[in-house]
Amino acid sequence: MWISLIGSIELFSNHKSFSLQIDTKRNLWFLLHFKHLEIKSKSLFYQVNNGVRQRKSTMHPVRKMQKKFKNTLELLDYIDYKPYDILRLEIEFTNGWKIKQQPFIYFRFYTNSTDERNELINKLISISGQDPVDILSLKENLTYFYRGSDKYELLVNDDELPSPDEFWSKQKRDDWIKAVTKKDYKEEVQEEISDHSDNSFISTMDIDFSANDNNNEPWNIDNDDNDEAPF
Repeated sequence: MWISLIGSIELFSNHKSFSLQIDTKRNLWFLLHFKHLEIKSKSLFYQVNNGVRQRKSTMHPVRKMQKKFKNTLELLDYIDYKPYDILRLEIEFTNGWKIKQQPFIYFRFYTNSTDERNELINKLISISGQDPVDILSLKENLTYFYRGSDKYELLVNDDELPSPDEFWSKQKRDDWIKAVTKKDYKEEVQEEISDHSDNSFISTMDIDFSANDNNNEPWNIDNDDNDEAPF
């Protein structure tokens, strides 16, 4: 369970875009902070969900919204009282910015420059009530998680590979796939070796017990050398 509005941040490799981990189903109102921008185009797919009043066997189709809106305020006003699950939302503004929703966990923000990106990050972090983030200390394509302290932390190993984004070239993506495959194989081998070294169980299936059996007869209490009663 998140204790903050923004759970993580990741910078993309084009130096102008980033993503924020946000519960987009509950916090679609976050888009109100862009109501001053004019919408150039949008792509919105939704599905009717009547909650407890809807039969379990009922499955409404996924539809694309055709209605046009001038800004995010009009958009949110329209869908506010609609029983819709927003499955995909992409908005392009006339100033060149874009917002993409990754249901139901991320918003991706696209600006025109590094300065615009940094300014927007600082604004959105401030809106969330969280402490400022040191943007210059963040590495691209690595996810930094907010842990309710005073900063975002990179909770990965030093050899953690970055995550590819849509701006990577085919060559860079191919090299990444090779590196991931090599890393996964190395970890698999190390885990297998560790499993063998930690295994202290010894099977008795192949042990010959006949060497300790003097008469080669099954042992039972009646064949005990001590004929005296035990009590």
